[in-house]
Amino acid sequence: MRRPFPLLLFVGLIPWISAPAAAELTGIHVTGSGELRAVPDMARVTLEVRQEGEDAAALKSQLDDVTASILKMAREMGIDKRHLTAAAVSIHPRYRRHDGEAEVDGLVASRTIEVLVEDLADMSAVINGGLQRGANGVSGVQLDLSNRDQLEREALDLAIDDARGEAARVARRFGVALGQVVDVSVDQHQVRPLMMEAMAARAEDPGPDYSAGEISIRRNVQSTFAIGEPTSR
Repeated sequence: MRRPFPLLLFVGLIPWISAPAAAELTGIHVTGSGELRAVPDMARVTLEVRQEGEDAAALKSQLDDVTASILKMAREMGIDKRHLTAAAVSIHPRYRRHDGEAEVDGLVASRTIEVLVEDLADMSAVINGGLQRGANGVSGVQLDLSNRDQLEREALDLAIDDARGEAARVARRFGVALGQVVDVSVDQHQVRPLMMEAMAARAEDPGPDYSAGEISIRRNVQSTFAIGEPTSR
C-alpha cells in the first residue's frame, strides 16, 4: 500500500504555485509631463593637460606646474577655490608597433582641471588663459543654470498638474468620478541643452563666438487614480 503523504504534499503546493506574485494595481493610469526652458548662465569647463616623456617624476612635475599656473589664473579672475577641481595625475605607458608587436615607447601623463564659471562672459578668458598656460585642449564645456533646483521643482509641479488633469479628463469621458491617487512614480531629472554650439576642443582661440541656446528641464510623473462611482454625463 502506497503512502498518501507525497500526494497530499503536492496538492498543498498547488495554491502557492498558481498564486500571482503581486496583485495588479487597478485604476486610471496616466503620465504627466512638465517642461521648462531657460538660458544657461554658468558653465563647467574641463581643461585637459597632457605630457609625454620617459621620466614619470619629471612628467608629474610638469603637470603640477601647469596645474598650479591655471589655478592661480582662475583665482586671480575671482573664481572661488571651491569651484576648482584638479583630478589626480594619471600616468600610463605609451605603445608603438614594431615588427608587428606592441612595445613600450615612453610614458603619457595626463590631468584634467574643472572650472565652474558662474559668469558666461568669463568662459572665453578661462579657456584662452588655460591654453596659454599649458593646457592641451578643452575636453568638455557643460552649460548649466544657477537656479536649476528651483526650475526642477517647478517642472515637477507642472507634471503633477498635468497628470491630475489627464486623469480627470479620462474619468469624465468614462462617466465615473475620479478617486484618490493610489500610486505615484517620479522619474529622474532630465536636463538637456537645446541649440547649443559647443566650442571645438583644442581650438587655439575659442573666442566669444558661441551660442548658449537654451536648456530644457523636464519631469515626468506616472500615477494611478482610483475609479469612483458612476456619474451622469
